[in-house]
Amino acid sequence: MKNDLIIYGYNCKNLGDDLMFAEIINKTHYKRYFFIGHGEVPHFVNKKVFFIKPGRLMKLRWKFRADFAVIGGSVLMGASSQQREAIMQKIKWFRWNKVFGGRNFIIGANLGPFDNKAEYLSLLSRLNLVVDKWFVRDNTSYEMLKKVGARYLKLMPDIVMGLNKEDYVSVRGNSIAISVTSVDKDKNSLINPEDYINEIAQIAQHYIDSGRTINFISFEDRFDLKPINEIISLLKKSEGKVSVIENNGKNVIEAISRADVVVATRFHAMVLGALFEKKQIIYSYNNKTTQFAKTYGFKTYEVTGSSLEKQPFLTKFDAHSLEFASSYGKLVQS
Repeated sequence: MKNDLIIYGYNCKNLGDDLMFAEIINKTHYKRYFFIGHGEVPHFVNKKVFFIKPGRLMKLRWKFRADFAVIGGSVLMGASSQQREAIMQKIKWFRWNKVFGGRNFIIGANLGPFDNKAEYLSLLSRLNLVVDKWFVRDNTSYEMLKKVGARYLKLMPDIVMGLNKEDYVSVRGNSIAISVTSVDKDKNSLINPEDYINEIAQIAQHYIDSGRTINFISFEDRFDLKPINEIISLLKKSEGKVSVIENNGKNVIEAISRADVVVATRFHAMVLGALFEKKQIIYSYNNKTTQFAKTYGFKTYEVTGSSLEKQPFLTKFDAHSLEFASSYGKLVQS
């Protein structure tokens, strides 16, 4: 068994990614944990974490015979030259780790999006030469990796589905949790931001008019708070009916656990909503949401300019999937 785990991922105070990191770190038994990059220890991680500074001296800071894991849902995007260069950087790091006697993992990913399938498959083939274990969370990604001959490949639940929800369950109130984000981030052009803002405002106004309170939840404050405030500015007679829940510890998870309905744009708002068996209105603002939702039979909605046809439906995960999600630690470290 390797003594060290080196992690690369989006460590920028994003709730979904922090939960993914915590599930892997807290449920494995390495002697030491390292993140590539700078920053703080992610929320929910309860073990000591060190950092490996990138740069010209990075090879001198690398660890011998370590497991190296790239963790996250959007770690293999290929829709721009910048995103393809990021895949090449991961290939370079994986090669280093092989020279240092280590193993390489991709954990929790959705493949894509990409703008040229042949080119993207070629990149995956090169990546596959240096990846020892693939753990992906949707059927589309699984089938693509079978095409490139992935050796150790598992279709797994999302990592966050292993969260112990009993730590968060509380008495339900009369509230609606609405997850909002900047839908054009990552150069996503599938949704018109103005149409999205107006439609979420329609949904929020409907629930306010029916006597509900609204909790707008932010998974990543630097992206989510701006559209949240734009939506609030459009609401009428909302005084005392609207709260903004910033990403600070357990706040967002607790707001979801108490909600009657979850309106989910953020990917992990959908996952947490289903974990707590909530009725949801799920907006598919990118391919990873659509691919995952199809895997579990969840209905998704597109922005149409009208919220009238958007009805919440019950979402939940089966017991087998939840149990399978709790096995990540064992499968990664074996």
